[in-house]
Amino acid sequence: MPDEILLIELMSATRNALFKAEEKPAKDRFLFVNCSWEKDLTAKVDTNNFVIGNVDITNRKSITKFLSLLNQNPDNHEFLLVDIRFYDKSEDDSLMEAEFQKAKNTIVSYHKGANNAPKYPVVDVPLGLSDLQVQELNHEETITLKYHLMQGDSLKTTPLLIAEQIYGDTLERGYFFSKFRGNYMLNGYILDYPIRPYDLFVANNYTYIQMHELLSMPPFLVEDFTKDRIIVLGDFEDRDIHKTIYGFMPGPLILTNAFITLEKGYNKITIGFFIFLFICFTFISHKALTFKDPITVFMQKFFESDHFLVELLQDSLFYLIYFAVMSVISYTLFNIHLTILILSFYMYALEQGLLFYKEWIEEKDAEAEKKVDSEELQEDE
Repeated sequence: MPDEILLIELMSATRNALFKAEEKPAKDRFLFVNCSWEKDLTAKVDTNNFVIGNVDITNRKSITKFLSLLNQNPDNHEFLLVDIRFYDKSEDDSLMEAEFQKAKNTIVSYHKGANNAPKYPVVDVPLGLSDLQVQELNHEETITLKYHLMQGDSLKTTPLLIAEQIYGDTLERGYFFSKFRGNYMLNGYILDYPIRPYDLFVANNYTYIQMHELLSMPPFLVEDFTKDRIIVLGDFEDRDIHKTIYGFMPGPLILTNAFITLEKGYNKITIGFFIFLFICFTFISHKALTFKDPITVFMQKFFESDHFLVELLQDSLFYLIYFAVMSVISYTLFNIHLTILILSFYMYALEQGLLFYKEWIEEKDAEAEKKVDSEELQEDE
């Protein structure tokens, strides 16, 4: 798996960073607001509701003040994503909740807790599932590689809910593919990142501001900053940081990129993609059925052996190279990463199954022929 992730990283970096093939969103589309340092203390209680100390939380007063500024002109912004966990109660919750009830086009993140059960905030707000599914690199590291629009049978994720509300459409789930805005698409796909930390923190390609700076502005300037933008509030600098194919990235930015992928249709399935798969699998099926390919023929010239290790090396090398090239072409032309190792092991298992079946048929034929010869010999005697 790490080798496959390395290939994905190299393809993405080559295509997007080196050849600049990616399409960046408009610079005035988003406003990123960092709430990492808007801290407050509240009482921490145990399961019996006894106070056991204090815990730091995102300052509810700051969120309330920002919402009240937005609510002065609720149609000014396009959408508001609040990627903050409101799990611990605060004496300021009621005021914040009242402002959320007034707000338009707003969604707040929630996550899944123990046993994958939803863990909801302590305040009544419009919710979207913002869990990031990770894959294990080793015993100490994980990576956010794929994103799913739906988790479980019915849990819609935050990027999907935002897109549905903005475009007034609903995702239609199918057995193999889903449909949204007239496009068939994959539910789970490897994330690309049109907006990366470099764009925010170094190149300043998108507006990124601290919450306390935004709140210190006069209302007319806040209105100008937020006009027609998708506003993303969250922790960009402290705890909500995850490893991706482009290095470490804030959780709110990952959600933003998942939304961009859905909005731009980067994960859509086209007829051209199906034709590409048909051609590729027609060729590989011919190889699996005939057991002939350039690499096998080449290696047989140097290794005149029927040892299973040589055969394993031949098949594994061919499939890895073939599917690696196939994945590169797929990503370059259709923006879809293919899972190479799964395809390779599948085809290897298929070929071994065909070989086993072929040998079984030959053994049966040999036994039948031997039986016929034995009967003829008995008749001659």
